[in-house]
Amino acid sequence: MLLVGDKSHGSNRKIYTGYTHRLMSRITQHTGLSSTKGARLTRKQTIELVYLEKYPSQQLAMKREWQLKHENPFNQKKSKLALIEEFQKNFGHILEELNNKLGEHFAFLEEITKSMKNTEKELIKSLNNNS
Repeated sequence: MLLVGDKSHGSNRKIYTGYTHRLMSRITQHTGLSSTKGARLTRKQTIELVYLEKYPSQQLAMKREWQLKHENPFNQKKSKLALIEEFQKNFGHILEELNNKLGEHFAFLEEITKSMKNTEKELIKSLNNNS
């Protein structure tokens, strides 16, 4: 599960639930920095990994994802927040370190992306001036 949006949104942050067999690759996709394949909910927003479970097969992981997404809508967020809170008690220190590293990584990718776009604009401008 990912919390989506800036921490200043507090409890109004959205919770994204999904499954993957390549966690770091999928998180990179969700930011939308590596491609445009990030989910609309997470693309180009701050995300924080807050909960995960491991299953021996994709089928079991998909079944669990379905369960989490199809709980009673009135209790769904409350239930997910309870899972997250319990997980944070046991693994919060590891997730905090991981999320800090992810934040540094994504800030670097954003900086490089902006720099490349500026260089591209300068190149196009130079080509247009020489035509």
